[in-house]
Amino acid sequence: MEKLSRIILVLVAILVLAMTLPMLYWMAFEQPVSKPFVLYSCLDDDFFIMRQGKPNTFEDTRGNKYTREKYEQKLPMMNFQQLMISGLMPDTIRGKAMDMHEIGLNRSFARFKPEDMNGPKPALFPLFESQSGRANIGMPDDFFRITWRVEFLDAATNKIREEKSQLFSAALYHNGFAFPATRIEGLPTTRKSCDEGYLIVDSSNQLFHLKMVKDKPYVRKISLPEGLRFKHIQCVDFKDKKYYAYLFSEKNEIFILTQDEYELVKLPITAFNAESCDLKIYGDLFNYNVTIDHEDHTDVVILDKDYKRVKSYQEGWPLISEHTEGKIFGYIFPAQLSLEDPNSKYINFYWKGSGGIGWVLLNLILVGVHLVILRRRNASLQGHAVDLAFVAVTGIYGFIAINLFQNKFFD
Repeated sequence: MEKLSRIILVLVAILVLAMTLPMLYWMAFEQPVSKPFVLYSCLDDDFFIMRQGKPNTFEDTRGNKYTREKYEQKLPMMNFQQLMISGLMPDTIRGKAMDMHEIGLNRSFARFKPEDMNGPKPALFPLFESQSGRANIGMPDDFFRITWRVEFLDAATNKIREEKSQLFSAALYHNGFAFPATRIEGLPTTRKSCDEGYLIVDSSNQLFHLKMVKDKPYVRKISLPEGLRFKHIQCVDFKDKKYYAYLFSEKNEIFILTQDEYELVKLPITAFNAESCDLKIYGDLFNYNVTIDHEDHTDVVILDKDYKRVKSYQEGWPLISEHTEGKIFGYIFPAQLSLEDPNSKYINFYWKGSGGIGWVLLNLILVGVHLVILRRRNASLQGHAVDLAFVAVTGIYGFIAINLFQNKFFD
């Protein structure tokens, strides 16, 4: 029993050390990767890059350097407010007169991170009135969920509002909805220009649009290509009101759902992986600037207003494991354990290898050191076989753990 207790203590110590030692190492030695900020110039038909530093630097793809002021002038759609203040905003671009209202109307920004998809989802949702006649959106006093039917719960009493629940359940049912819902996506906040309800996926992977208009349900079934399945839907609220959401398929295709026509448009983007990539989409009067950040490189794709591919740019950087501190880490630690992952909002045990096999050498050295310690103590090697196995597999973690809880304490 004492031997079992010690083994449990050693295992717990290994887990704790695998979390704390790498964390302390990176706190002391990690050099953050500075990713380039790449935007497309509608004036020069070229990409302009800002690199963070002290100070920031600005350049184009040919390596020409620019001051901040010149850089801003090359990107009038992104910096039009500053250019207006400075009196440097062009009167026309590509033969089109520059109207500040139209520029603002066509500006949009959306960002997706893997943790947006890999995280807890709410169980209850507010359904706003889409045509209240008020300047501001008001928060409702009930919330809905969709299980075997739609249920509206009074926020004050937690009781089901039966009449409203039956009304909305019937509206979905008569439009072919297969209960329960597997995904409910919207913008559950009053901080938006108007309310467009929710996009809902039913148990048969059909897509529906649900909102409330004058206290009545509005339901629209959206036609999907055969076999199309979505892993994430990100609704948006842009001034131009061209589309409801970005939709990411299980094959990592990116779609938009247009307003009014409910047309599903596939964007010509192939380098995206929703499980590991950050996605940023900037829209302006002429183009959409799509930036996909991978662990070791960035892909920038420019689309025109008809979502056709115009130009692309790619730039890479060394992985952290290829930096000096990363290589040293790979010789010291076989892996690292964490309760958090940059691609998920869930707390869990995340085990990540250090890359390479340099740590094997240190593990063997530590096994040899422990053998010397055992011989000096005239200890039986057979009785310490488990300890030696711990060191051989977990390296420095196991070596520290077995010496914190030594065998002789339980002899």
